[in-house]
Amino acid sequence: MKKTVLLLAVLCLLGRGESLFAQPGFDQYVFSPSIPAGGLSLDVFTDNPHAFRARYFPKLTIPVKREDLFGVFNFYNHGAYPYERIYDGDATKGSYFTCQINGQTCGHTAIDWLVGYRNFGYNEVINPFPAGAVVIVSEAIDFFDDVYIDESFGNFVDLTCFLDGNSHNDDPVNRLIVRLAHLKAGSILVRKGQFVNPGQVLGQIGYSGTTDLAVTHVHAAYIHRGRSIDPFFGGNNPDLSESMFFDQDYVEGIGNWDMRENRRYLTLNGMFYVTMPNHRENTYTFRAEQPIAAIRIEDRNGQVLTNYNVLDNPEIQRIRTRSYVIEDAEGTPHTIYEVSFRWFQNADASVLNREIPFLIETDRGDYTNRVYVKVI
Repeated sequence: MKKTVLLLAVLCLLGRGESLFAQPGFDQYVFSPSIPAGGLSLDVFTDNPHAFRARYFPKLTIPVKREDLFGVFNFYNHGAYPYERIYDGDATKGSYFTCQINGQTCGHTAIDWLVGYRNFGYNEVINPFPAGAVVIVSEAIDFFDDVYIDESFGNFVDLTCFLDGNSHNDDPVNRLIVRLAHLKAGSILVRKGQFVNPGQVLGQIGYSGTTDLAVTHVHAAYIHRGRSIDPFFGGNNPDLSESMFFDQDYVEGIGNWDMRENRRYLTLNGMFYVTMPNHRENTYTFRAEQPIAAIRIEDRNGQVLTNYNVLDNPEIQRIRTRSYVIEDAEGTPHTIYEVSFRWFQNADASVLNREIPFLIETDRGDYTNRVYVKVI
């Protein structure tokens, strides 16, 4: 009973709210800027670009369904493999600057949103623009196979948001473009010239272009007036005075940032985010690629509660463990370690609708990525 009380006390500290999409409250947000009488012109932009973006850019959500989101694999202009959480408000880190070599932009001018390769064929990319935004498919390319192609986007969709709401105003100042690349061959569901709704599924995430199955992700470039923009706000971001995301703190909070953790690849019921009904017995199935020694919980400060193992909870029933081998979409074998159990949810009202980060401790004492549970 003491362990159950401890868990309830911990859960009360962790939640971040409810969401239809990837960010809580985003489904209630409506984009409705006050456009000047003369419309959006180059003069309005050049007078104060920071103020223009803050006032006339809609806030965005993550372009991946919440249950599919593994985390951030690669940031804007910050090298190929970041090994630490870099968007945490620390402007002293080399994480918000625009890299230049001989006057030319270098690095990575997009955000790579990582999904799970074991779910290949099910990971879905969505329209990240909010209600009220007038968004059209300005390009849709779907003729590449899911194979590596050097310096290629592979299959992609371009979404254009008309900032003043007028789709006939094709002035570059009026267009914010999000390019979503590396999509699965034959999966694109929209066509060029089609208007799309918030959260609408555009296709599946694959590995066409300059990527591979092991790091299945959607490459999201945020473009205005022909220039890619880092959508994260930080101390040295030269383009923004505030984040392009509806809630950047939330995006940072649910990210799995450590590639060494990601290689252990934990899922819960095949996903990275799961909702569980309260007052019911629910099935939990944790799968990883290293043996599972314990199942832990993090507090809201990102600290692992090492004195609490979910598997020791007396309310857990029918614990089963097994290992087996699967093949990925390319036929490569992987050993999967699985722990499953039944858990009757009897959550206190203060715990409901809160995202709880779970992770496993491996037999080597290492931790994995996080998966999230929300009891509803």
